[in-house]
Parts: sequence; C-alpha cells; structure tokens
Amino acid sequence: MISFEHDGAHHLLMIGGVGSKPAVQIDLRKYRYCELLNGKWRTNEHSIYDISSRRWSNPSITGQCIPPVSVFIIEKINNTRAIMFGGREIDYDGGDSFTNNIYILEISISTVFWQCIKKPIAIDQWPVGRWDHASAIIITGSDCPMLVISGGEDKDRDVLDDCWIFNITQHSWIKLDVPQSVSERYAHSLSVFIMSPHCVWMITVGGTVYNGYITNPNIVMLTEL
Repeated sequence: MISFEHDGAHHLLMIGGVGSKPAVQIDLRKYRYCELLNGKWRTNEHSIYDISSRRWSNPSITGQCIPPVSVFIIEKINNTRAIMFGGREIDYDGGDSFTNNIYILEISISTVFWQCIKKPIAIDQWPVGRWDHASAIIITGSDCPMLVISGGEDKDRDVLDDCWIFNITQHSWIKLDVPQSVSERYAHSLSVFIMSPHCVWMITVGGTVYNGYITNPNIVMLTEL
C-alpha cells in the first residue's frame, strides 16, 4: 500500500495480495482472481481509499499490469510514481512463480499505468526472483532515485543473503557488499537515512532466518552511491 495526493485530498492505493474468497469480483479490464491450492485467493485488484470521504474506488489499469501477486514490495518514488519488485505470482499453469521483474507505476485518481522491466538476456547483474524481501527508496537528487532491496526467500524457500540497488533512471542493478547479518533474513523491515548525497545509513530490523526470529537491528553504511 502506498499513499498519494490528488487535488489536496490524500488517498491510499492498495494492490494485490492473498485472502479469502472475494465477495465481489470486480469486472474491470485486467483484474484477475485466482484460487490457490490452500483455498485462499490471490488477486491483482487495485483499490483506492479516499481518506477524507472514507470511500473506496477501483481505478482502471493499463499497460503491462502484474498478474495476481502477493508478498512483493512496493515503494513510492514521488506523488505520481511507484516501483514494485518480486513476489509470488500466478503462472500460466496456475502455480506459483517467483518473479524478478521490476514494475514502474504511473498513478492518477482514476487510472494506474504499468511498465514492466524484465531481465535482459545479455545481463547477468540481476537479482533472482524472491518473496518476503524488504526494500526502501533512496533519493539523493531529483534525477536519480534508487530502490534498495535485501533478503527474502527464493523459489526453493532458501533464505537469501544478498542486497541490491536498482537505478530507476538507468534500469540497472548493482549488488552491494554488506554483512550477512544485515541481508540474510526474510519478512523483515528496511529503512534508509540519507546523511549526504554519497552516504546513506541502511537499517534492517526483525525478520526470520533458519534458526528463528531476529531480535537485534543491524546497521550498515552505504557510500559512493
């Protein structure tokens, strides 16, 4: 879920997820609802909540929209743009697919436009598909927003111990060298604090590893971004 403002009113945009069987399946273009083997349902439904009027609405979606998806990350770039990465999708056979696609969203009060960025065949520097990972946005200048992700689980449910930065302008990934204690976890939270254009503190809190819950926060300093 992310927030945005339109004509002075604040709104929340909610996308996808897993839950009980929908009481109403909205018949809008590209909205999909898929029943899982455990009886739950996964969707790519979009809902906008107007905080002032306390009313829900469903925007139209255009472009390369995600399929039904859950346990992904979504971060706000600015008031009209957001970025999404990873998650568990429904593949064409009805099973789980763990994606490593990047999606850029252009948001208005009535429409969400989607752009999908897939791993180029010739590029090796790209994180594997994952879910239950954490993320944050780093904005040190008006023309170079970056997405940082860490950890999560892969398709085999192995805990990942990597950390990556995605240059949203150039559509390129860089793998970061951070301590394993920072990156090896899933279902955790991640925050960044910008100290200067070339110095960012990244803090991870909570989450799980093979031997149980993580109780101590871990901090790493990123430089020369």
